[in-house]
Amino acid sequence: MSASQSKPKWRRWLREALQLAVILLLVGAAVDWWRAPQQPLQAADTPLQLVDGRSVSLRALSHEQPLVLYFWGSWCGICRHTSPAIDKLARNGHAVLGVALQSGDDVQIDAYLHQHGWQFANLNDKQGDWSRQWQVAATPTIVLVKDGQMRFSTSGISSYWGLRARLWLVSLWPQ
Repeated sequence: MSASQSKPKWRRWLREALQLAVILLLVGAAVDWWRAPQQPLQAADTPLQLVDGRSVSLRALSHEQPLVLYFWGSWCGICRHTSPAIDKLARNGHAVLGVALQSGDDVQIDAYLHQHGWQFANLNDKQGDWSRQWQVAATPTIVLVKDGQMRFSTSGISSYWGLRARLWLVSLWPQ
């Protein structure tokens, strides 16, 4: 087989790979749009009691930089793959707030995080009320918040670098 015969195969393979990537991006965007949570009207300024005892608001947490609002559960298999990326974001100085959906009491959530070596801040959504208010349809769901307002959301598995890129884009968008 000559080099001229193999060249068209590589071009065809590359073209098909690019087509598949575009299709996957479009399907992913459509699924994110369909599953997108809805921010409750007063969510930006509602005082939130965290597992560690602090009281915060979404507006305060997202004023200086975009906030990663991470709806997860200790029972969620996919969350076990996404939580390390979320924890890495928090360790690298990004604002992160986990929402532990129906994952037990504060002590159980703290023990679960400690067991996995994760240190991001969490709100205990013991009965799932807060997640219902946001109309979270799947776990994990990641919402990027800037100045108290939802700017982007995605659900399912996410990578550290994919989330970093989204945070960068959100920080560029004017309000």
